[in-house]
Amino acid sequence: MKLRISLRLYLLSAMLMLGIAMVTGFSVLMMNYFVEGMDTVLQINMSNATENTEAQDGKPVTILNYHVATRWLDVPEVIRQNIPTPPEKPLGFIKVIDEGNWFEPPDAGYFVLRVNGKHGQNYYVSHLFKKDEECKVEHEGMHPFFGIGIVGMTSLILFIVLLVLMIRSMATPVEQLGAWAKSLNVDKLHHSPPDFRYNELNKLAQIIQHSLNSVHKTLQREHDFLRHASHELRTPITVLRGNIDLLKKINSTNTSKEIAIIDRIERAGLTMGDLTETLLWLSREHETPPLSEIIALDELLKELVKELKYLLQGKKVEIIFNSSPYQIEAPRAACRMVLSNLIRNAFEHTQAGSVFIEQLNAQILIHNRNSNIQAKEELGFGLGLKLTKKLTHRFGWSYKSQATEYGHNVEINFDTDRTS
Repeated sequence: MKLRISLRLYLLSAMLMLGIAMVTGFSVLMMNYFVEGMDTVLQINMSNATENTEAQDGKPVTILNYHVATRWLDVPEVIRQNIPTPPEKPLGFIKVIDEGNWFEPPDAGYFVLRVNGKHGQNYYVSHLFKKDEECKVEHEGMHPFFGIGIVGMTSLILFIVLLVLMIRSMATPVEQLGAWAKSLNVDKLHHSPPDFRYNELNKLAQIIQHSLNSVHKTLQREHDFLRHASHELRTPITVLRGNIDLLKKINSTNTSKEIAIIDRIERAGLTMGDLTETLLWLSREHETPPLSEIIALDELLKELVKELKYLLQGKKVEIIFNSSPYQIEAPRAACRMVLSNLIRNAFEHTQAGSVFIEQLNAQILIHNRNSNIQAKEELGFGLGLKLTKKLTHRFGWSYKSQATEYGHNVEINFDTDRTS
């Protein structure tokens, strides 16, 4: 199953990750600038310590806790142990820190700066820092790193709050648009869409309304055409069937070919009549569902098989019929249309072979088997099945249809309690 991603959750997660990355990055950058600023101040102080100094070879001096020497050998041994090689270039600065953690002073720090004097003399200025309780410098207020951390967390919280408010401000109109589109019906299509705050959403609402209006008008035209065409076809079909009966009575000496042609015209007229009635019934808009009545399903099947048996005239088709007494409560017209369409399709599209009809309680199975799969069909196949599918869907009857190499298998169940 494909996992569906929420647009709100996706946007919230993406912006939150971006905010965390930005706040973390700027916090680390602030800490680095803080450390570099302290190093810069230290280097300036160490450089100032060489002004007017009296240090000579073998005679280093200490000024404000800064040790100034003219030779590397005169640098304190503890510095040289931690910094084995002196800076090579003027203003070269080397530091070694015994790290503690981000929020506490380091255990020790060793610093060396090489400075060129006014007369070209090299000076090595060193400084030693150790965390000692006796000379510990007391900071007023909180540690600077604590301040940076608090600013970072405050910025992150503020960013999250603003992000949630922004997402809510954007998501609410989108949800309102979805609810409005879902609630649209024929009456609401003629009303102007509500204001969804953002211009893009308002344009989208207008597009949805325009599209649904176009679809509704198209469906209405098709509905009217289907209803009018089905109604108007009744008269010519009735005239056709009446004249066929009259033709049979007038010409009693028809040849076998003429009789076969007349029978085919009659079968086509009967099929057109039944399909027209089905289309006309489907095109009607029922405010209330049709009345149900008690139907003897086995008797109805026998009646339909007898009525439609004319479709097998001149064919080598065997009918295998099994039924048992059973009654259902359903609209008679709809039930008759469904079964008539299914049996007609089975008879019409079996040129030689067998048609198997079995009724067990409310379940009916209809299978047709063609022994000659290359036989041509007299009428189009599929319209009756499509109409049947619409009728069964309207009344909640279970319907299954499967095409096979030699025919078709159809299963229908009128028991709505078992199929729901």
